[in-house]
Parts: sequence; C-alpha cells; structure tokens
Amino acid sequence: MTTNDRPVECDRLAEALRGLRARTGLSLAALSAKTPYSKSSWERYLNGKTVPPRQAVMELCELADERSGRPLALWELAEAAWSGRAAGGRPPGTVTEADPGTATAAAPAPVWEAAPGDEDGGGRRLRPGTLAAVLGAAAVVALGVSLAAAGVFGAGGGTHAEAAPSTPAAAAKGCHGSSCTGKDPEAYGCGVAPPPVTLRKERFPGGTVVKIRRGVVCGAVWARIDLGRVGDRVEILVPRHAPLRTLVKDKYDAQAAISTPMADATQDDLSQVRACLVRNGERHCFGTGAGAVR
Repeated sequence: MTTNDRPVECDRLAEALRGLRARTGLSLAALSAKTPYSKSSWERYLNGKTVPPRQAVMELCELADERSGRPLALWELAEAAWSGRAAGGRPPGTVTEADPGTATAAAPAPVWEAAPGDEDGGGRRLRPGTLAAVLGAAAVVALGVSLAAAGVFGAGGGTHAEAAPSTPAAAAKGCHGSSCTGKDPEAYGCGVAPPPVTLRKERFPGGTVVKIRRGVVCGAVWARIDLGRVGDRVEILVPRHAPLRTLVKDKYDAQAAISTPMADATQDDLSQVRACLVRNGERHCFGTGAGAVR
C-alpha cells in the first residue's frame, strides 16, 4: 500500500493513464467532451483517487493511439486491489478484528471448525467466508502469473510489454461491413478493441495528423484527424461510396482526435482509399500505401 493507504496497483494505473492523457494533448474538459465521463471523473481517474471503468481506459487508449493491452492489464490489477478481491473481499484500508494490519494479497490461512455432530473435531470444514477469501486470493495470484507470462511485468516490477487485446467490442454491437457505413467508429467499438490499423498517415502544419484507419473486425475504414484547426474538414473516400466527412467545430475538437463516419471496404478497395484535409479552402489528399504504418 502507498502512504495514503491506496493500493500501489492504483498508482501504477494512474501513472499510465496520465502518460496516455499527455500523449493526447487533451485538457480535462476536452476529455469530458470526447468521452461519456465528466471532467471531475477524469480528475479522479488520473490522480488515482478511484479506479475508472474499463471502457474509460479503452477510450483513452484510442484517443492516444495506443494499444490497450498493457493499460488494461494494469487496470485488472488495480480493480482487483481496489475492490478488495486481492485481499479476500475487503476494500482497501478495511481493518477487522482478525486482521488489524494492512491488507495484502496473500491468501489467509484456512480457519477450521468442527462439523455439526462431530464435536471432537474429527470431521472438519472451512469456516464460512474463509473459502471465498482463499479462492479470491488464488484468483489474483493466477491473474498475476498470467500477466507475468504475457510480459506485463519486467525485472524489478516495472512494466514494459503489452498483452493481447480483449474480445472485440465491435462484434458485440453487430456492426460489420455495409452495416457500419455512416456510423461512428468509436460508438460501435471499431476504433477501440481490437485496436484499428493505420493504413496511412500524413502530417500537416501545426502538429495536425490525418490517418486512414481500418477496423479489421468491422471491415470498414475511416479518417481521423488529430490536433486539427477549427474549421478543418477531413474526408474519407472509398470506391462506391459518397465522401464521408467530419468537421473540427471548436477548440475541444481541435485539442482532440475526431473521426469521420465509417465506410465498408473490401480487401480490393483498400489500395484505392483516400483521405483529404480541407483547410483554408485548400484540399490536401493522399491515398493508402502498400502496408500499415502504425
């Protein structure tokens, strides 16, 4: 535990989230505008005052153009510690008569009691609550082993590698191919998990980056603009589709990353996809290359 009685796992997660937020360049107000979570909620998440929802971590990864494997692995550990699953079902900081010290992730020793009708103790059973505590601690140990095997923990307790992404959110929403056309990639999970592929990106003055992105599970493509200028318009052009576009409307859009609606794209279409940035009346277009440039 840390000096403020907060699990160290929560501090590690908060540190990772602050790094992602720094990469986005977003203010707390802009984060609130781009996600379903309020400015005060983001303040708590980034300072480790509470564990964010899993979806909030995924959305921040998307805004930072970061694979979600490692942050979600840290979230799993932080959520287990915060909820008390790492200490047999007690929230962090909880003290009981049987456990006056600081709670840890170690499994408690089994406490036995005589079974009914067996006062001499020959037939013993676990005292109620002890089995749940033992199993809860065992689950956390198993989680740590699997994360270590995936390379989440390096020597000395540091973190360095990314775990594989979780089950695709897009599949659960039922958006694929033509059913994705005209829809928001983030709202339908295509821009969250698994992370989309960047087919091509171009940099423009002022730190603006425009990307052509593809959601493999969704079978669709879209354009994303990072750090645009108010008034910028970005378009995605796919064979057989009218251009789909989005506009940088205000300072929050300019500080963030916004995407066009999606268009379904077959494998044959991918070499013909184009994106355009329209700025100050000038149109700057580029097409997909031979491979991804993530």
